[in-house]
Parts: sequence; structure tokens; C-alpha cells
Amino acid sequence: MFFKSIRFKVVLLYIIILTITLLSFGIIIYGSLYKSLYDDFDDLLSSKAEGVVNSINAYWQARDAEADYDMAAPKASEGPSAKEFMAIAQNWVEEKRKAPDPMSIFVQILSPAGERMISSKLMPRIPSLDKEDMEDVLAGEESFDTVRGETFDGRRMKFRICTRPVTEDGRVVYIAQTVGPVELLSVALKNLRLILFVMVPLAIFFAAMPGMLLIKMTLRPVDRMINTLRRITAENLKLKIHIPDTRDEVRRLADTFNDMIERLDRSFSSQQRFIREISQELKSPMQAFKEELDTMLAKEFSLPESSAVLSKASKELGRFSKLIENLLTLSRFDSNLLVLEIKKVNLSSLVESVAGNMRALAGEKGIDLCLACSDKVILDGDEAQLKQLVINLLDNAVKYTKRGGKITVTVSKDNRQATVAVSDTGIGIPEDETDYIFDRFYQVARTRNNDSGGFGLGLSSAKSIVEEHKGAISVESQYGKGSTFIVTLPLSYPG
Repeated sequence: MFFKSIRFKVVLLYIIILTITLLSFGIIIYGSLYKSLYDDFDDLLSSKAEGVVNSINAYWQARDAEADYDMAAPKASEGPSAKEFMAIAQNWVEEKRKAPDPMSIFVQILSPAGERMISSKLMPRIPSLDKEDMEDVLAGEESFDTVRGETFDGRRMKFRICTRPVTEDGRVVYIAQTVGPVELLSVALKNLRLILFVMVPLAIFFAAMPGMLLIKMTLRPVDRMINTLRRITAENLKLKIHIPDTRDEVRRLADTFNDMIERLDRSFSSQQRFIREISQELKSPMQAFKEELDTMLAKEFSLPESSAVLSKASKELGRFSKLIENLLTLSRFDSNLLVLEIKKVNLSSLVESVAGNMRALAGEKGIDLCLACSDKVILDGDEAQLKQLVINLLDNAVKYTKRGGKITVTVSKDNRQATVAVSDTGIGIPEDETDYIFDRFYQVARTRNNDSGGFGLGLSSAKSIVEEHKGAISVESQYGKGSTFIVTLPLSYPG
């Protein structure tokens, strides 16, 4: 379970990123040191070769000065003979043999043909210049190379060679080579590799420990949320998640969970109320309906009495039919099974038709139903669903408007949308309940025990129809003075 947790995944990702970073850093350090050591060593060999050439020239110039006293001796401008050059080079090498050289730099002088003319004492055996290298040297180019050679005592090792040609009048007169073992460089690089090999894993290990602790501290509020959520059941939906005193993602997560729990609580409470209320609503009429029918079967009623019983039964069945219709509509919206049949609809005519049918119901309660419609408000929509929307709004207005009240229906439009407003002088809605009236099964507290006959589904169904048409529905209400429901629908259906 731990290996599937976010904690393990974050730690693993953290270690992988840290490993890649440290390895990249180590490679950069190793490469930089490698280049720096070899560049410095090449500079040393080059300066040593230059010293060899300068020293030999200095010897020859000293001989040139002596020639001023001996007219028979050759001038420096005439150039030394091979024998004299060998003597000068030999003298220089003999003097350098006595000088300490902590870097063990060896020197040898080659002829233009690549043959060794003179060399330092204990000079290691190294390969001769190949044809390609000789061509570069004879062209006057200084070169560096790493070769494998053998020391005087027979040990095999790598040597770094600097080859510098010495030219006069455009031709190579001799070649100075300085040779140094790269063992010291290899040892330094090997030590660095060893340090990196040991330090990188240690750094990863010691960095992973506080990383795991930090992640544990970061996820501790999430663990508390999980423990709280596990205790939340249908019986204690009032339980809330502790909100950390921060402004980070964890706080937003806790707020989101609390909002979700609150919505679940409202929904669950609404369903519980619905179950209780619909049980009462269905039980009483069905019992009365059954008693009336049983009485009719047991006795012989006159026609007026039978008509009254059947009228009452028809009214109750109408309520049940409306309940079932609203439940089916909401069910289809929830399961996305309801497909709107979009076509051009004259909203003005539709509202007038529904209002005409509702006037009889309003007249029974002495309610004045007024209509103010703009001519030909045409929009794209499902005519049957829009009709059900208007029926639900007017039915709701009639239901909660007292006898002698007034209902006003207006239809208007602008360039982009149509508006239907249903105003009544009914009981109104308390301000603290306006946010919930569109919730399923919700009924305003003051109407739950009256004879309105509602189930809290009409406005929820109306909202679903409006939203399916990409519109919006809102309410403006003053408790005790009435309410106005406002529906806005796009003229052109965007779906």
C-alpha cells in the first residue's frame, strides 16, 4: 500500500531528480577538472619545450660571443654544425640532469627526420612520430598527444607529449619534445571519481531523510482529512474537516471537501424530507381515495355524490401524475437520456397558451393572472420542455399566492436573449432560503405543513430545463410580499 501512496511517489520522484542533479553536477565537475588538468599540463610541457629551445639558443649565442675572439670559429648566423649542435644540446641536458624536477618532465631532441639525437637521463621508451604527425611537425605546428610508453624499469603507463618544431629560414632544424607521465593527473581524477562515487550516494541518502520528513509534515493535514472523512456517514454529515491556518492548496482542498459535505448534507436532508413528506402526501389521499371507492362499492350513491368522489379522485391522480412527470423529467436530465428537439418556437404564443390554461386554476383561488408579451419572441428550443417550464413556474406562483392575489407574466427580448418573468404577490421566500429553492425536494419552511400540495420538484425541474437550453434562472423575493422568477434564454440555441 505504501508503494502506491502519493508519499512514496513524491519521495521517489524527489530522489530521482536529486540523483540526476547530483550526477550532472559531478559530471560537470569531473569534466571541468579533467580539461583544466590537461590544459595546465599541456601549458607546462609547452613552456618546458620553449625553455629547451631558448636554452639551446642561449648556449649557441654564448659560443657566438666567444667567436669574436676567435675568428676561426663559426658565427651564430652561419648556424651550428651537427656536431656542434649535439655538443650544445648535450651540455644543456647534462646541466638539467642535476636540477630537481618534481614533475618528472623528460626532454629529447629529434632530428628533422624524427630520429632521437639526445635525451634526458632515464628517458622512457615512447613510440616514434608516425608519418601523419611528422607531416604536421614539419609544417611547423606544435602538437600534443597521449601515448602509452614504458619507463626505464619496465612499467607501462601513459605519457603526455608536447612536440615543438624549431625552424630557421622556413625549414625545421630540429624537434624538441617534452614528455611527462599523466599518472599524477590520473591519480587526481581517480580520487575525484572515488569522492563522487562515495559522496553522491551519501548526499542522496542524507537529503532523502529530511525530504521524507518534509513530505510527511506536508501531507499530515491530508491524513487528518482522510481520518475525518472516514468518520463521516449519513448520520453525521454535520461533521466538518479542520481548516488549516494557511493559504495553500491544502486549505483549498479542505474548503472544497467541506463545501461538498455541505451539499451532500443538504441533498441528503432534502431526500429525507421528501421521503417523509411524500409518504404523508401519498398516504392520506390514497387512503381517502380508497375509502371513497370502498364506500361507493358498498352503497349506492346518487349521480352528484359519485361525481364529487370521482372529481376528488381525479384531482389527486392529477397531482400524482404531475409528480411522476417531474420525477421522470429530472431522471432523464440526470442520465442524459433526454434529447431536446430544437426548432423555432414562438415563446410569446407558448406563454399565452399556457397562461390561458392556468387561468381556470387561478380563478378557483380568486387570483388575477395578467399577461404582457412582446410580439413574436422567436427562439430555438424544445417546445414541449419550454411549455413544461412555463407550467411549473405558473403552477408554483398559483400554489403560493393567497386568494385575491395577483400574478403577472411578461415576455420580452433584446438582441441576444429572451426573458420570461413570473411575478406574484404570494407568501415570498425568506432570504436565507433563496439559495436552496432550486434544490431537488426542497420546500420553503413556512409552506411545508400547509395545503399547497407541492413536492419540491417543480422549480428543480424548471432549472434543469433552463440549463439544458443554455439559459439561466433566478429569483427576487421579499418575504410576505411576493416573488419574481426570471428566466433568460438565448434566442439562438448554441448547442
